[in-house]
Amino acid sequence: MSVVLGLDIGTTTITALALAENSGQTIACHSVANKTQTIKPSVDPQGRSEWEAPLILQRAADCLREVAQGLGTRVSEVSGLGITGQQHGVVLVDQDLQCVTPYINWQDRRGELSARDLDGNHDTFIDFALGLIGTDTQQRHGCKLATGYMGCTLAWLHHYGYLPSGDHTAAFIMDYVAATFATSKIVSSPSSAASSGIFDIHQQAWNLNAINALGLTADIFPAIGKATEVLGNLSEEWATTMHLPAGIPVFVASGDNQASFIGAVTDPKTQLFINVGTGGQVAMYSETAADHPDLEVRPFPLGGYLLVNAGLCGGRSFAELERFFATTLCDFSGSAPSDDLFNQMCELASEVPAGSDGLHCSPLFTGTRSRPELRASWEHVGLDNFTAGHLIRALLEGMARVFGDGYAMMKEVTGCEMTNIVCAGNGLRENALLRECIELELQLPLQVAAAREEACIGAAMIAAAGLEN
Repeated sequence: MSVVLGLDIGTTTITALALAENSGQTIACHSVANKTQTIKPSVDPQGRSEWEAPLILQRAADCLREVAQGLGTRVSEVSGLGITGQQHGVVLVDQDLQCVTPYINWQDRRGELSARDLDGNHDTFIDFALGLIGTDTQQRHGCKLATGYMGCTLAWLHHYGYLPSGDHTAAFIMDYVAATFATSKIVSSPSSAASSGIFDIHQQAWNLNAINALGLTADIFPAIGKATEVLGNLSEEWATTMHLPAGIPVFVASGDNQASFIGAVTDPKTQLFINVGTGGQVAMYSETAADHPDLEVRPFPLGGYLLVNAGLCGGRSFAELERFFATTLCDFSGSAPSDDLFNQMCELASEVPAGSDGLHCSPLFTGTRSRPELRASWEHVGLDNFTAGHLIRALLEGMARVFGDGYAMMKEVTGCEMTNIVCAGNGLRENALLRECIELELQLPLQVAAAREEACIGAAMIAAAGLEN
């Protein structure tokens, strides 16, 4: 019985695991915190979100080495490595796969900076960029170009003189890791490339017109390959470092949203997928690329598409309210609150009836990808609902409402209704009340995905599918 490996380069954690190919059981798993960020957008005047890509690579290798050790003698059964990771961001590498820029991830806000020095008709750089490529490109790209996306970030670097000269390739973080392990050129799968905002999901190719309009050149973009195709073989050097068999196939990396769907959903035709981590996404499988202005259409590694409503409303929204309470308690008492504040908040909210006694919350602290200017708000505050418990419950109900709106859009464009919800991500696993709010809002039964590391499992399953082919 062969063993296939999965690796997930997440925003918060980096995880590797070993999956028994026949049974689908996880044999070994190891995670580390992704503490490689050097500049945080919340404290940087330009809103930069920069990370050390070589350190991410090393952390990924550390995880795989721990998994190899956990396998013991079964390490000889390893037959392949599938890789996934956070989408949208970019790192530029030279022909020796050495990084020439930091990794700029999806949280980067430079696209929201003023662009009046470039064109007085546009308030922000992303408006300027959208004006260059045209406002009718969403159907072709499957998404609207947004700040934090590879296309926007590269264009900003180019127009402000920060794009390095020379023979370089733009890589998603998981593509950089995969290519380094296999000593290969950078290759991106459509499931990842579509998150750039300038990839033609119908032609499965980079949109050269959009690239040229942004002032970029096609030669900096990676080749395209299927996630079920072998990128290369694990090099002797990295095999020794990670205690793995040299020469095992390393597959082209996939986007983490699609990998999570594969790792969690057992019946794509009947199950809606909601994933809440730092952000939040609602996803539904579709055989065709349905079109809706507020939905992203993402190529699916095993064929077809995922319709995704990525509202950026997730664990970060709850964390912001938790931070507010923690800061307020400290301001009044002079001491830090207990480490149990999360559970205390959930307990207070559980005592409030459904509907929060009329209190209504829009939980979009950082807006949405289509409307980044939106901000969070609480409305209909009265004498009977102005309590901490009501504020918390209304926030959770607001999050559920955002997810419900996403599902309604999917039903509208496909004519299909799902029979149940599969949920994943710590934002849902650790918050029973949020799960309850979602069930009430969507009027569908909800089940938690069987395994925690959905994206990592999905990466391994994609590799297993590639091995079968």
